[in-house]
Amino acid sequence: MDIKESYGDRINPVSINLETLQFLKEYIDNNEVASILEFGSGVSTEFWSEQLPQAHLISFENSRRYRKITASRISKQADNIHVRFGPLRLMKLFGRRYISYKIGSYLRKNAPKSFDLVLVDGPPGFLYSREATILQAIDHITEDTQIILDDAERDVEKSTIERWSMMFDMHELQYHKMGNKEIATFRISPKPKLAKMPESPNHKLGKTIRLLLTFHKQNVMHNLWLLKMRLLNKEPFPDQKMAEEEATE
Repeated sequence: MDIKESYGDRINPVSINLETLQFLKEYIDNNEVASILEFGSGVSTEFWSEQLPQAHLISFENSRRYRKITASRISKQADNIHVRFGPLRLMKLFGRRYISYKIGSYLRKNAPKSFDLVLVDGPPGFLYSREATILQAIDHITEDTQIILDDAERDVEKSTIERWSMMFDMHELQYHKMGNKEIATFRISPKPKLAKMPESPNHKLGKTIRLLLTFHKQNVMHNLWLLKMRLLNKEPFPDQKMAEEEATE
C-alpha cells in the first residue's frame, strides 16, 4: 500500500504527517491491534477506520466542528469506531491541575478493559496538557499497551515524557524521526510510583486558568473568522468539501 498516494491529499499543516502514517502502517502490519484510544482526531482516525475496520476505536476531539468532519469521513466498513466530543475543562489528576478532555464517565462505561494502542496527539501543545491524557486513561493501560506521543520533538512533550517516567516505570522508550517531526513510543507499568505527580510551574492553578481563558478566546476568534468566510462564500477546506458532501445527501 502506498501511504502517500492514499493519504497525501488529506494531510494539512496541523495533521499527523505521512511519515507517521507509514510508521503506524508498519506497526499494525507486524502487531495485533484490536483496540485503540486516540486523543485528537483527524487523518489518523480515518487511517484506523480504513486499515483496521474491525478494531474498537475511541477517539476524543475537543472541537465539535472537527469531530463532525472526522466522523463524516471514517470508513463505512468500520462499525465500532466512536469519535467523541471531549470539551476541554479544568480538572485535578494525581494532585495536579490540568486542562484536558472531559471524558472520565465515557471511558468508565465504554472503554475495553485495556487498549492495545494509545495515540496522543492532543490537546493543543501550548496548554501543557498532554500529560493528563495518560493519567486519565491509566485504568485502561497495561504493560503491553503501545503508547505513541506525536510532536515529540517539542520541549513540552519531552518534559511530559520525563514526568510520566517519574510517575510510572517506563519501558522501550524510543524517539523516531518523522520528516521534520518526531514521535516517541514506549510502554509503561500502570502502577504509580508516587502518590501524586511532581510539582511543575506549568501546572499551577493560576497559569492553568490563564491558559484555558486564552484557549477559549482563540476559539471565539477562530469561530468569528469562520463566520466571515461563510458570509463571503469562502468556506475553507475541509468544511467546503464537507458542505458539498452534505448537499448531495
